[in-house]
Amino acid sequence: MGTELSKLKISDNHKNCSYCNKPFTEELWCKECDPCRIMEGWSSGNSVIDKFIKDTMYNEKNKTDYVDEFLEWVPFDKFTDIKEIGEGGFAKVYSATWIDGKSAYEYINGNWEKQEPKSIKVALKRLNGSQNISDKYLNELKIHWEISNKNGLKFYGLTKYPETKEFMMIMNFAYEGSLRSSLSNNFNNTMWENKIDRLFYILYDLNSLHKLGYCHKDFHSGNILQIGNSPYVSDFGLSGPANEQKSDDRVVYGVMPYIAPEVLNGESYTSSSDIYSVGIIMAELSSGRPPFYNNKHDLSLSLAICIGLRPEFGKGTPEFYKKLAYKCMNANPNERPTAEELKNIFDFWDDSIKGKNDEIEEFGYKGKEIKAAFEEADKEIPNISTSYEKNSDAVYTSRAFTFSNSLPKPVNSSIITSYVNNEVCDSRLIDLKVSNSIQLRDTDDEIK
Repeated sequence: MGTELSKLKISDNHKNCSYCNKPFTEELWCKECDPCRIMEGWSSGNSVIDKFIKDTMYNEKNKTDYVDEFLEWVPFDKFTDIKEIGEGGFAKVYSATWIDGKSAYEYINGNWEKQEPKSIKVALKRLNGSQNISDKYLNELKIHWEISNKNGLKFYGLTKYPETKEFMMIMNFAYEGSLRSSLSNNFNNTMWENKIDRLFYILYDLNSLHKLGYCHKDFHSGNILQIGNSPYVSDFGLSGPANEQKSDDRVVYGVMPYIAPEVLNGESYTSSSDIYSVGIIMAELSSGRPPFYNNKHDLSLSLAICIGLRPEFGKGTPEFYKKLAYKCMNANPNERPTAEELKNIFDFWDDSIKGKNDEIEEFGYKGKEIKAAFEEADKEIPNISTSYEKNSDAVYTSRAFTFSNSLPKPVNSSIITSYVNNEVCDSRLIDLKVSNSIQLRDTDDEIK
C-alpha cells in the first residue's frame, strides 16, 4: 500500500503509532489500533486524507471474522486500462482495472490474514482542484463513505492523479451507466415493475442521506448510477447539512430542470428541495425523455418553473403515480412528502405489482388496483416514442447560475392544483407552455 521511501521515513522519524501516538508493539505495528497491519508504511502526502482513511481502518478493527469495509490509499500505478468515460461540473470520471483489487482480511488461528487479491474494474472520480484538500472535498468523501456503509455505492479508497496531483475517489464501476443513459437505451423494454423497483432503491439511498442530516443538492438522473438492476445515488459534491443557510450571492448550482423553484428563487436548500427533484425523475421514468429537453436552460425556463411549468408524463401513466409526482413537485416545499414516506409508498406499490397486497389498502388504493393500473400502463410502453431533438442550450451537467434579480414567488399551475384537489380523474395530459406574453429584460445580464 505504500513505497519503500515512505516506510523508511516512518521507521526513521517515528517510533510511535501514527494514529494513537503510542509506541509501536513491533516495528511499524501498533497491534491495538492496527490488527491487520494496514495503517503504516504509506502516505497520501496529505495529513487530512491520511487521518480520514485511518479513521475508517480503526473503526473496522472491532469487527471479527472478516474485514474489508475500510478505505485504502492506493498508488496510481496499481491501475491499468485507464479511460475517461465522463465529465461533470466538478469532476472527471475514468474506468480502470485495479490490479490488486480491494483488500480483505480473515481472522484465522488468532491472526488476521490478507486474502488473495483479485483484479477488479472500478471507476476513478478525479476531483477538480483537489490538490490541497478543502473542507468541501472532505465533506463529499465523508458523506459518500457514510452512504457506502448503508448499502450505497461502494467507495473503496483514494489515489492521486500524477499529472495534476488531484485526488481521485475509487468506486464501484457502474456497467449500465446512469439512469439517464439506461432510459435512453432501453426505455421500451423497461416495465413499470422495474421503474417502481428503481424508485424504491433511489429513495432508500436518499432517505439514508436525509437521516444523516444532509441534503444532496444536485439530485438528477445523471447522478443515479445503475449496477445490475439496482440504482445508486452518487456524486455528493454539493451535499451539505440540511440546516445550512444559503449565501446571499444568488449563485445556484445544479441542472436547472431538477432545481426546486424555491432554490431558483433564492431560498435555502432543504431536504424538500431534493424531493422536488424526485418528482422530476418520476416524470422522466414515465416519459423516457429528460425534462425540458426542447427548452433553453436559461432565465426564461427558470421563470416558467417558478410559475408552474412541469415536465410531461408518458402515455398511460397511472393517475395516482402522476398525483404523487405532482405532490413532490408542489411549489410549496411544506406540501411535499418526505423521503421516508416516498420509500414506503414505492415499497407498497412494488409488492402490489408482485401480487402480495391484493386486498390490502394503503395510501388510498388497494394492492390489486395498483397492480391492474400498472399492468395497463405496461401495454402503452411500446407505443411511447423516446426519440427527441434536444435544444442545443439544454445542459444536463451541473453548473452555476447567477441571478441578479429575484424571480416571482413560486406557485402551482392549474394542473398541479387539480391533482392536489382530486379534480383530475382521466388520462388527460396538459402541456403547459410558457406564455408568449412573458417579457424578459436583459436576459444575458440576468443569468450566466
